Formats: sequence, C-alpha cells, structure tokens
Amino acid sequence: MSKRMMDALNELVPEGATAGEMLKSLRRREGLTLEEMEEITGIRDNNLSAIENDRIEMSQHYAEVFAAALDVHPMIFLYPNGKFEKTSELKKIEKRAAKFRKHG
Repeated sequence: MSKRMMDALNELVPEGATAGEMLKSLRRREGLTLEEMEEITGIRDNNLSAIENDRIEMSQHYAEVFAAALDVHPMIFLYPNGKFEKTSELKKIEKRAAKFRKHG
C-alpha cells in the first residue's frame, strides 16, 4: 500500500486498527448507518456490527463487498495498516509443511 494512502488511512483510523475498526471508521466517514450498509451490501446489520466489532472474521468476500460499497481497495480490510502478520496457526502450518518439503 502506498505511503500516501497509509497516511490518509491513519488520519481516519489509528495505526494498529483491526479490519473491523477500519470498516467502522470508513462507514462513518461516508455518513452511513448500519441499516444503510445493509441495504447497500445485503449483509444484515447485526452481522455488520459483529464484523465491525471483530466478532466475525473479515473474509475476502466481505472485504471485496465493503470495498465496493466504500470505494476503497479490499486490501484495506484484509491487511489493515498495510501489514501481513502471521497468526500462530499459520506459523504452525509452516512448521508442519517444512517437514514434508523436499529440499535439493
């Protein structure tokens, strides 16, 4: 993500924001209620609220829908703050996979 875009996002949302916090900030920036987002996206307002509060994980599908609704790139939701941080689950998968990979 470009530095200019990150600077603009940091004005809206503090660094370290979750995908849900990013969604809530961008929705509010546009002056949209949860009910209006439901009408735009077809995603029920109770699910929107759960996503904004990180009770439902941001999926690629949701990121693409919200990006279309809010005129932003889906990466904003998939990689908030322009960073990809591996979860402990992904790190465990990498370790297991390394045992099976054949080198040389």
